[in-house]
Amino acid sequence: MNVPHATAGTAVRPEVLLAILTDLSVDHRCYKWARALRDAGYHPVICCDQPLHPLGPAWDGFDVRVLTRSSHQNRFFPAFAEFLLRLTPVLWRTRAKVWISLDAPPLFWVALWGKLRGRTVVYDSHELYLETPLVLNRPSRRLFWTLWENGGFALIRRAVTVSPAIIERLRVQHPRVRFHLLPNMPARPDSSSASAAPVAPVPTIAAPQPGEPVRLVFQGGLRVATGLPELFTALATRPALATTTLEVYGGGPEGATLRAAAADAGLGTRVRFHGSVPFETLPEKMEQAHIGIHLMQPVCGSFALTWANKTFDYAQAGLPVLLSDNPAHRTLLAAHRVGVLADSFSPEAIGRALEELLAHYETYAAESRKAREQWHWSTYFRGLPAFLGL
Repeated sequence: MNVPHATAGTAVRPEVLLAILTDLSVDHRCYKWARALRDAGYHPVICCDQPLHPLGPAWDGFDVRVLTRSSHQNRFFPAFAEFLLRLTPVLWRTRAKVWISLDAPPLFWVALWGKLRGRTVVYDSHELYLETPLVLNRPSRRLFWTLWENGGFALIRRAVTVSPAIIERLRVQHPRVRFHLLPNMPARPDSSSASAAPVAPVPTIAAPQPGEPVRLVFQGGLRVATGLPELFTALATRPALATTTLEVYGGGPEGATLRAAAADAGLGTRVRFHGSVPFETLPEKMEQAHIGIHLMQPVCGSFALTWANKTFDYAQAGLPVLLSDNPAHRTLLAAHRVGVLADSFSPEAIGRALEELLAHYETYAAESRKAREQWHWSTYFRGLPAFLGL
């Protein structure tokens, strides 16, 4: 089952195979991989499961191969098994010398077939997969995925991940594997690329004026520990935030619960849920806001140590950021103080931090514009082809 996105003439380019179970319509990281590889002179072949939403125009011109009849987000293990079954003949026939497993689900299968065929297999670890809530709190799942991921690591020698702290953790566990840092930062056209468009100037977000509603934006998965219920309470109870609004872009298992929490807080139309939207539409939506929200609580090792993409996305839009206090965020703010840490996860602490950010808005906004010049994908991708052996 192929999506007809192949470009004429790409067959002469060396292929690189990317395997991922994802909703490709909202997976910006996979797109950044594909675009960067294409701009570097390669032909990326993306093997995925059925997207939940139609692919946006960003995927035009890419070789996308949908291998399942349904999304893994509907029923995971049936889609997972079908994906591996249909991926097998692709792995047997592909001319690609480098195969990339994006996140853990394809890893062991891709690594095993790569070993049999003498291919270079690279694991792109988006997070500490074994320390995410859906794995950590389910003993049977944790056992399965521990064996699966460790089996994959035993068969590979190269891996990529999203933060220095995760590299340190994985390097101790897998000393024979070399790691490359590739944070989940926004893609910006590289001026040296023949296909690149001019880089757009950084937007200057005007500070909220007295009497003007302060516009907050959250984008990302609606799952446990987002900090949004505590933010709702702060918005509903603090007089200084009485006109503040929040736009929520994203979907996930906690979507219904969060909608109910916003309604119970009496926020009415002040909080609007837009569901999942194509990733290419997010920059324009963020530029309509004043402040980005990333209050993920470190309830597991992955949340505590991951450099999440939304922090960098907000900075690219020129937005100051309201952040939860964890090791990953403290490291980022040491480089560029783009926002304020809420020093606990209570509504009171979140409200105080938001008011502090508003009191010094211009300072944090200026730092976000400065960080934008360093926090982008090409900064870390330049050395990756050599690391991959391309």
